[in-house]
Amino acid sequence: MYTSPSVIKCTSWRNDLIRIAEIGDFTNADKPEYFHTNDYAILFITKGTLYGRINQIDAVMTSLSAVYIFNDHVLHYHSNTPDFKMRILAYSPTIAEELAHHIPLDVLRYAYVRPVRTLNKHEMQIIMQYLDLIEELMQNNISTQQITIIQLICSLMSFLFNFYTNGLSLQKPLSRSEDITGRFLSLVDNHCQEHHTIEWYASELCLLSKYIANVIKQVTGRTAGDCINEALIRQAKSLLLTSFFSVQQISDRLGFKNQSHFGTFFHRATGMSPLAFRDAKSSCFLNL
Repeated sequence: MYTSPSVIKCTSWRNDLIRIAEIGDFTNADKPEYFHTNDYAILFITKGTLYGRINQIDAVMTSLSAVYIFNDHVLHYHSNTPDFKMRILAYSPTIAEELAHHIPLDVLRYAYVRPVRTLNKHEMQIIMQYLDLIEELMQNNISTQQITIIQLICSLMSFLFNFYTNGLSLQKPLSRSEDITGRFLSLVDNHCQEHHTIEWYASELCLLSKYIANVIKQVTGRTAGDCINEALIRQAKSLLLTSFFSVQQISDRLGFKNQSHFGTFFHRATGMSPLAFRDAKSSCFLNL
């Protein structure tokens, strides 16, 4: 689970179906390079500010805000203020299926591209009360409380997405460029192992490659190729740090022609060979 000293408290339930954690300041020694989870997560920023990038889009996460991290999202850490503190609710895809009808499709599309939502003080207090009660029931670990825990999370999600939906009328609608960017980045996160060039993604989106390239550059400030390469590097780093696969096996899984090609690609992006990265970074990696 969490081994970083920045973790103040972490409670898990039923083999990590649900987790609630409180995290404080990340020092230079324990600050992870990125947050990536196979689960769904909502980050509640209760104090300070976190600067980073979500799905390759720059984001500033200030106190009293909720940040939605879907299971194909990646949050890169840049820096944070000294007083930074957040609380996390993470839940597995199994739980997500039970919650799906509480999350309208338009909210999902909006939150994917603009995942940071500002809360007021009263809303944050209600959310913290929900989390306190859910965490207390999780700690009791009584099987008969499973339905209650799920119902409480459903109620919390309804609360979150009701005020989120109500707030959409006050928010600027997603532009066509943002919608295309969100769909493109989602495809990249799920298919970069098999497809390393923009042409396949353009075909999937029924758009011209040149048009998509211009849109991605406009929204993210990076080229489409850079976005694909960043996704490949993220997956490479994750496999190097969390698996026992050899470099050759990782190269194969990521769709490179050979290990040499993968090594050159990785070194150009990180300044290190895959093996050197594994040796140097494994002790510092934090993966939820």
